[in-house]
Amino acid sequence: MIPVKTLFVVLSFFTYSFSSISFAQSGVYSPCIDAPPLPIPQDNAVTVGNVDQLYAAMLELRENSTILLKPGRYRLASSTLGITADNVTIRGLENNCDSVELIGPGMDNPKRKNVDNGFWISAKNTTIANLTISEVYFHAIQIDGNARSPRIYNVRMVNSGQQFIKANPRDFSRGVNDGVVEYSIMEYTNGPSLIDHNGIGTGYTNGIDIHAGVGWRISNNRFRNFHTPDDADHLWNAAVLAWNGASDTITENNTFIDVDRAIAYGLKQKNFDHRGGIIRNNMVVMTPGLYSSKRTQGADATIVAWDSPGTKILHNTVLTSGNLPKSIELRFESDSIEVSNNIVDAPIAHRDQKFFISANNVDTARADWFVNPITGNLRLKEGVNEVLNKVRRHRLAQFDIDGENRPFGRKVDIGADEL
Repeated sequence: MIPVKTLFVVLSFFTYSFSSISFAQSGVYSPCIDAPPLPIPQDNAVTVGNVDQLYAAMLELRENSTILLKPGRYRLASSTLGITADNVTIRGLENNCDSVELIGPGMDNPKRKNVDNGFWISAKNTTIANLTISEVYFHAIQIDGNARSPRIYNVRMVNSGQQFIKANPRDFSRGVNDGVVEYSIMEYTNGPSLIDHNGIGTGYTNGIDIHAGVGWRISNNRFRNFHTPDDADHLWNAAVLAWNGASDTITENNTFIDVDRAIAYGLKQKNFDHRGGIIRNNMVVMTPGLYSSKRTQGADATIVAWDSPGTKILHNTVLTSGNLPKSIELRFESDSIEVSNNIVDAPIAHRDQKFFISANNVDTARADWFVNPITGNLRLKEGVNEVLNKVRRHRLAQFDIDGENRPFGRKVDIGADEL
């Protein structure tokens, strides 16, 4: 049985064929992911029930404390919520993402007063959990380069004018370390902003933008509708981007629906733009016809490792549906990069024609191999003999996207899902 947490609510209008409608164009919020509940703290906790109480509690915020938000809509109208004290948790009282919503003035509203972002974090061990952040001009969560170990848990972020989570650097390879983002949703209801924010150009967005950070883990999240129009200034925004000297990033068990690029470890040749890390058990799906023919001709791949030696790309399932010429692309430095046990429907290649480790990948995937591509569910159907019980378990991918064990000592399935 497929775990409840991996299913999406399929609305009545999804009776269309996969080729005739994009899930990303629905204009509605995705349902919350069923995240394991967090314990409610008993000490140093204050409970608030409206936005005035929330702002007052933020002014009194001290180390080792918690703000609990009662269910409701909190309209941020005076300032970003700044966190400068260590070991602070701000969370919804209930264990879901939609009982509490922090609402900004609008991702396209320049008359935003001082509400540039939802949260600004400049502290150690901050946790934000069990809430929604929507309609902010720049970032749902911006993290100062001096912060450490932020945790974003069971948070839905909707319609940010630029990046949803932005982790700033102090310098090349020196940034926010040990971040965790899990059981969270980043999505646009009707696509990224079409206006230029601060002269950077239109279409400037990412889900998670990690500058120079070490040891981030991004798991069990959903990214939806990061697709810019052909006339945008920025066309290839990665939903997950780790670069500028970042290293040892783990991106696992995530679902990407109609994103222009899903995962990028490194972008530029910098010696090195990213090092190491793992990309495993992710599902990426694009609606057929999402790209124009011109866009497809200028495209590369949905998972890229550019100047990222030592990266392992394992057991992912990718359905580009003819929008991209490649599914996975390597570029620049490729020492010790491994690409193994992936199911894809477009070639895997190195742009610079360099050697890399490649084993047991299947690049002939079809939509009818999977349970429900329109909702991003690329779990395998019975009888797909091309990929079932074909490879030995990889030591770095012992569990599948649902946390189910890939049996040791016998053949396992290729791709993100162990049927």
